Amino acid sequence: MEDRIEKLLRKIPSVEKVLTRREIEPYIDRYSRKFVKEICKRLLREIRRDIIGGRRKGFFLTQLDTELCEHLEKDNQNIRRVINATGVILSTNLGRAPLSENIVDSIRGILTGYSNLEYDLEKGKRGKRYDHLIGLLKELTGAEDALVVNNNAGAVLLCLDTFAKDKEVVVSRGQLIEIGGSFRLPDVLKKSGAKLVEVGTTNRTYIDDYKNAITKDTRMLLLIHRSNFKMVGFTADPTIEEIVSLGKEKGLITMMDLGSGLVAKLKGFENEHTSQGILKKKIDIVSFSGDKLLGGPQAGIILGTNKEIIEKIKHNALLRALRVGKFTISSLEVILRMYLYSDNPIKDIPGLSMFYLTKGELKKRASRLKEEISKVTEGLIRLQVKQGFSEMGGGSLPGEFLPTYLVVMKHKKMSESKFSKLLRENIPPVIVRIENERVVMDPRTIFPEEFKEIKQAVKKICETEKILEPGNGIH
Repeated sequence: MEDRIEKLLRKIPSVEKVLTRREIEPYIDRYSRKFVKEICKRLLREIRRDIIGGRRKGFFLTQLDTELCEHLEKDNQNIRRVINATGVILSTNLGRAPLSENIVDSIRGILTGYSNLEYDLEKGKRGKRYDHLIGLLKELTGAEDALVVNNNAGAVLLCLDTFAKDKEVVVSRGQLIEIGGSFRLPDVLKKSGAKLVEVGTTNRTYIDDYKNAITKDTRMLLLIHRSNFKMVGFTADPTIEEIVSLGKEKGLITMMDLGSGLVAKLKGFENEHTSQGILKKKIDIVSFSGDKLLGGPQAGIILGTNKEIIEKIKHNALLRALRVGKFTISSLEVILRMYLYSDNPIKDIPGLSMFYLTKGELKKRASRLKEEISKVTEGLIRLQVKQGFSEMGGGSLPGEFLPTYLVVMKHKKMSESKFSKLLRENIPPVIVRIENERVVMDPRTIFPEEFKEIKQAVKKICETEKILEPGNGIH
């Protein structure tokens, strides 16, 4: 046993010898010699540990190049593309709404060069970055004025800081939700300096609760859309019209945090408010996310039915800390133009395209993915296609599941947790679900061109498992 380990260890080349290999030259040109050398050191140490620990039964010099490339890809950039096989369309963990190649192509020159981000081309002097979006947002939503900040939490924070700092904001207890990352909305809102006045009970709040809570220090009536959970049963909420009427009667600002940000009535979203619909009810301010149902980059969009109100927000010094850059503005402009001028914006917005895939299309995709994977399993994986469900995710359409077809996999020799871990370690990583002790892939969120990459990932796992089988010898 010790002789076999020693033989394997002697096969491991020195770092300098690896760096002189012709096959490594492209990596040095791409990454720099210093970086390749450091990663090579780590890889060779890892190989030695695996051999001594019995986790590596053979050493292939020809595979060293491939392993080195994989390590370079992993360590060269922390954030990288992954394959989303979970079926969650707006996965916050995976970056929420994917942008189409058309959008990226449209803004490539802006990102790689200079732009008129804050330059008025007509006047030849400094302009305002928000002007690129305000006209489009007004035309699309019917708002009197608009503003864009870094995210929706920032939008709400900015509005409260502008109108209710050290003053009172009345809000229903049933709407004080917890958002992603364990952040609770009351804690975020309190950072604005506003004093939250909670009214009603968890499940039932009436307009009289708002009315009775108003004092001389009250400045705002706030509504928060429950975009990440549903409340059913014995419930009650005041209508938007009631809140608007009370606000006008008492001279208070009314605002709705719409959350997901649907800007057009679409089939399948009938129960979701649209920004246009809310504004028509004459509420003063509406805010929502840019990277959820809108399908754009992370952003917080603020719309107003009163230009003077939005102007006050624009003059808040906090806006400087929350402002957006050229990527957000340029990509959001393309998205807004799609909604306004495209014959079929759904096909140009990946998140919406995934939502509208039919069961027939999903079944074909699942069958094709199963067929591709079955070619490389080495007899180690049992595969089947079965019906299941996808989710919109991202705090949108809570409790609603989308029928789909799943590719279900069971490895004969390893646990589902190890199998999923190896898929995550692939380049690019493949992120899956685990259900009933099976690895599950949902084709709804897998781009067709990624099928080949999934196939290669599974192939690599199965080939490695074959190599590690007893009796396969030392190479």
